[in-house]
Amino acid sequence: MVYDYLMANYKAGEPIFLADIKMKGITEENLRYHLKKLTDDGVICRFEAGIYYIPKRNMLGELSVMTAETVALHKYIYRNGKRVGFYSGYTLANRLGLSTQVPFTEEITSNFAPAAVREVKIKNRKYIIRRPVVEITDENAYILQFLDCLKDIDRSAEEDMAVCGKILTQFAKEHHITKPLADYFLKYYPIKIYKAIYETGVKYVSA
Repeated sequence: MVYDYLMANYKAGEPIFLADIKMKGITEENLRYHLKKLTDDGVICRFEAGIYYIPKRNMLGELSVMTAETVALHKYIYRNGKRVGFYSGYTLANRLGLSTQVPFTEEITSNFAPAAVREVKIKNRKYIIRRPVVEITDENAYILQFLDCLKDIDRSAEEDMAVCGKILTQFAKEHHITKPLADYFLKYYPIKIYKAIYETGVKYVSA
């Protein structure tokens, strides 16, 4: 029963979080027993406590080991097929080209943050996880990421503010971020964000 559930709900190489498994008629103790048995039989692999995965073979036929990055992505950004977070801070600045610095500790804003700000460790990788100003959804993820970037731009960006404005204007165009939409969420951010908007000269998509 547990085997069939896992095969039907998870792809090979995708993290399986014990906390997310909901099966009627099976206790957590019994579930742990079956997961251990499947692990011992080589059907699934244990990444670390409470995290498993169905093994995936690479082009050479060798079993691929799941990475901490994959676990972080599925745990804090895309959970159960839903958008629940996004990369932020120095990580986002680097990915957008606002900074050339590659942060040693990646930053993520997520609905699943265990505290307002918390450093968590996944295997040998460290992540800073922050709570969002409002719950992240598929509909608002990009606008919140956009505003978070502006909020933190004074500490995370290396480029001139005008250059940052052009990069963020392009981001706004790509993700259809309008001024009314930005204005709606601005009330959740500190007043300093208006200074960043002015200094970067960022433009929004026409409503």
